[in-house]
Formats: sequence, C-alpha cells, structure tokens
Amino acid sequence: MHAKDLMTAAPLHVTPETSVGTAISLMLDRGISGLPVVDDAGVVCGILTEGDLLKRSALNLPSHALPETRDEAFFQAYLETHGPAVGDCMTRTVISVGPEAPVFDLVALMRNHNVKRLPVLDGGRLVGIVSRCDIIRAISMARDVTARGDEALRLAVATRLQSELGLGPDDITVQVRDGLTEITAAPGSQAQQRAVRVVAESVAGVAGVVITSRP
Repeated sequence: MHAKDLMTAAPLHVTPETSVGTAISLMLDRGISGLPVVDDAGVVCGILTEGDLLKRSALNLPSHALPETRDEAFFQAYLETHGPAVGDCMTRTVISVGPEAPVFDLVALMRNHNVKRLPVLDGGRLVGIVSRCDIIRAISMARDVTARGDEALRLAVATRLQSELGLGPDDITVQVRDGLTEITAAPGSQAQQRAVRVVAESVAGVAGVVITSRP
C-alpha cells in the first residue's frame, strides 16, 4: 500500500496571500486540521496547521514588556502572531512524500516529525494529502478482510507473525483447521506468547487460537 492508494487527491489548499480568517473558515467548514500552501508557480511552499493558528495573538495573552533587543527574529515572531496572511504564520518546512511512498514510511515520518498529515508531491506539485485518519482507516479495512479457507488463513496468520513480530518458519509453526488456529512455537516469555495471540486473533476469519510450545 502506497501514498497514492491512501491520499485525498486534489486536496483543498490556500496560497500565502490567503487571509488567515479565510483559511480558518475553510478548515472549520471542511472539518480538517491543516491546509497545504501553494505559491503562484503551483509549488508547495508551506503548510498551515492548528498549531500555527494557536500561536496567533487573538488566542494568547499579550506580552507585558518589549524585549530590549528587537532583532529580525523579534519582528518575524510578531508577524507570525499578528500578520493577516497565511504566509505570515504558516510552517515553511514541509515534510512531504511521493506517490509511491510505502505506508510504513508514511507512519515513520508522522511519528518522527510529529505531524498529522503529509502532502503528496509529484515533481514538486501537490497531487494529494495523506492524514493519520487515512492510514488508520486503510489499516482497519485491510484487517477486516476475511481470508477464505484454512490455507488462506494459515498464510495470513503466518505472514502477519513474520511482518509484525519477526517470527518466521524457524520460530513458529501455524496450522489451521475449520478456522481454529494452532500455533506451535519455541518456549518464550509471557509477553511473546501474548503478542502472538494478539496477532493471530486480529486476523479476520480466525475462530480461535491455541498456542503450544515445542518440546
């Protein structure tokens, strides 16, 4: 599964010149928490998030005193909290992905950079956006697909054990009969056995799970 399979194509976006008030209205009306910002050349130059809006002066107490040194950083900070346009307060460093980025990379980027959405760019142009909700929905739908037949179930359980716990044929044996799944594994910790059970029971179609230890 890749970004192109999960993304919302042609997502709503704004320009740096869009007023902050208009951007807020769009976010509230559409029930979204962030907007890509695209310049006149069609290139993504930033992203406006709820976090950016929380910095706005209307939502914060005013400073009690001006700093002694009013350098470029001071004036830039003022614009971020008082400027009327999206370009004044948007996040300029954009974490983005390409259409072929696998879902595992998307999750890693979201976790490592603490972002809720990733613009999908093709040649620098915005073609879509992937949110945490999109990924969770896709994973949930994939888990709900029932494997048909005992052999399909066995392969589904074995594959999940390999991909999620790193337990392959040398570590574990999976047999299925009428949906009842018997897993034989080398002796391990209670946490390992619990994890094996959780993985197996999460495969749609599994009627029950029995775990035994290899002699």
